[in-house]
Amino acid sequence: MLLDRYILKEHIAPFFYGLVIISLIFILNFAFQILGKIIGKGLNPSVIAEYFFLNLAWILALAIPMAVLVATLMAFGRLASEGEITAFKASGISLFRLTVAPFAAALIVTGLVVGFNNSVLPNFNHRARLLGADIRRKKPTLSIEPGVFVLDIPNYVLLAKKVDPKSSRLWDVTIYDESDPKTQTTLTAEEGSLVFSKTDGVFIFTLEYGEIHRINKKNKRSYQKTRFGRTAIRIQVPGMLLKRRESSYRGDREQSARMLLKKVGALKKDPQKNRRRINMLMVEVHKKYSIPFACLIFVLIGAPLGVRVRRSGMGVSGGLSILFFLIYWIALGAGEDLADRNRLSPFWAMWAPNVLVGVLGLYLFLRTSLGRPLLKKKKVNK
Repeated sequence: MLLDRYILKEHIAPFFYGLVIISLIFILNFAFQILGKIIGKGLNPSVIAEYFFLNLAWILALAIPMAVLVATLMAFGRLASEGEITAFKASGISLFRLTVAPFAAALIVTGLVVGFNNSVLPNFNHRARLLGADIRRKKPTLSIEPGVFVLDIPNYVLLAKKVDPKSSRLWDVTIYDESDPKTQTTLTAEEGSLVFSKTDGVFIFTLEYGEIHRINKKNKRSYQKTRFGRTAIRIQVPGMLLKRRESSYRGDREQSARMLLKKVGALKKDPQKNRRRINMLMVEVHKKYSIPFACLIFVLIGAPLGVRVRRSGMGVSGGLSILFFLIYWIALGAGEDLADRNRLSPFWAMWAPNVLVGVLGLYLFLRTSLGRPLLKKKKVNK
């Protein structure tokens, strides 16, 4: 119908605009959290991009319901601010009728997010966890500063009086080699260069115009001195290369609802012993459905709020969206904690926030559709 298409058209741009802004907020927060873990690791930009891309899945799973709320607030706020809601009411079109199309669209989005949570999200979470573990295991790249001892290479200590970071050239170089337990070796050179071989995972020191001093640790009188014009030293440093590992093990958030329910079925053979574990798994099962279902709840609460706020700006809509989503998210987190401690059933732990916000939304919807104030005014006896 023409009316439905018109209402939905008002939602499209705010939805994608809100989705981008909210996702960017999540991405920036995530970037600040992992910044210290990836700086200095010498990671290829493609690896960093892949890690962010894999974590984008859970960001979208949370951002989409929020974007629905933003879109509903902005759409109905604009309609109200320009008097169109009043015109629709004068024509006999109720607020309920105006929200039929947004509810239908939210229902479709809910189904898509449920499918996303059960197919795409678990695989992305699994791959993100594996890559994150590989990144944590990787050692930082070697950082050489002039006049500062480098202790990052096992069994070696490096000192260079002058360093050119652009060309990796070193001057007045001293290397203490403790790799041989029987011999103490010291290398000095006027200059040299340092190259890391990504193929072999080794550091290659090329030294020029220097000396090698060897002393037998048991017999201090055994001393050997060798001069060289040019020599190369290969030093193996485990962990300098990013090694990608595979694992068939999957955590709770790396499984679909079907996989989780299969585990629950096995644990129910001894429900008393496994009660806590069963609750944790069932929380993840309900979460895959309750968060997407919030799209419908947010339409219920966004439409009347938009009519009452009467502004279509992103600032107001975004602020209200964040406020209600914080209330929703705090209730969700508290419910999950209570369920894990066996003080609340997993069902109510994950669905109570929808009920709480839904009841509030229904109240706002009914009061707004009837054109009544949110709070009843007390009669004053004169």
